[in-house]
Amino acid sequence: MTTAPRTIVLITGANQGIGFEVAKAIHSVHKDYHILLGSRDAERGVKAAAEIDPTGTSVEPITIDVTDDASIEKAAEQVASNHGRLDVLVNNAGINNEFELFWGAQEKQKNGEAQDEKPNLSQLRQLYREAYEVNLFGAAATTEVFIPLLEKAAASPPRIVFVSSHTGSLAIRTDPSHEMFSKMSRPSFPIYRSSKAALNMLTLHYAAQFKDQGWKVNASCPNLTATNFSHGIGRPASESAVNIVRLATLGADGESGLYSDENGVVPW
Repeated sequence: MTTAPRTIVLITGANQGIGFEVAKAIHSVHKDYHILLGSRDAERGVKAAAEIDPTGTSVEPITIDVTDDASIEKAAEQVASNHGRLDVLVNNAGINNEFELFWGAQEKQKNGEAQDEKPNLSQLRQLYREAYEVNLFGAAATTEVFIPLLEKAAASPPRIVFVSSHTGSLAIRTDPSHEMFSKMSRPSFPIYRSSKAALNMLTLHYAAQFKDQGWKVNASCPNLTATNFSHGIGRPASESAVNIVRLATLGADGESGLYSDENGVVPW
């Protein structure tokens, strides 16, 4: 009897936080999956992969910095050489550099220190560039480079998951009747939120591009999660990973072109 090939899934930014929990959950439940645990730092990636799978048979560390084209291309060459294909891509790597400004201001306020002035124009541009390089440009570049390998997917259908955020929803932001409107209508974190709104459009682009081929391309909202950049505030990363894992393991009857969390569809 011929054994079905394992499903190859790449998760970017997976050495910690939500990405790590996604890798951990897939490894725990889906024994027919081979996980490529993406990490910008090679040493941290090796350590994280070994923590999930000490045998090294089902979780493989792979170095990928989504802000570095050469790193993305090298990772794709490695996947092509070792596996010849990719079945699932989870674009999880992301940052919120505004959080550091927020926490810095909170700490100074607590200590009775003078507050910093707002970033000047040059600093503001740099903050936008840093966030978009990871959250949008990195996701787009990684997807483009790995499309040829996804086209060779052995598992059906190929799947792409973009890890977005409720904060990127224009509909929630502008609908007073939505239960999250009060929280989401606050004028906060414009850099992060706009980068995720842009990521949502990118999701719809790829969903349309591969609709006729039956690919499953979706965005997931993890909600506020206790990670390093949130300084531990939010729910456990394992809870935020649930819907991402679901989307990464969709079957042929699964949805595509949708924005969702574990409770269902989220309005764009």
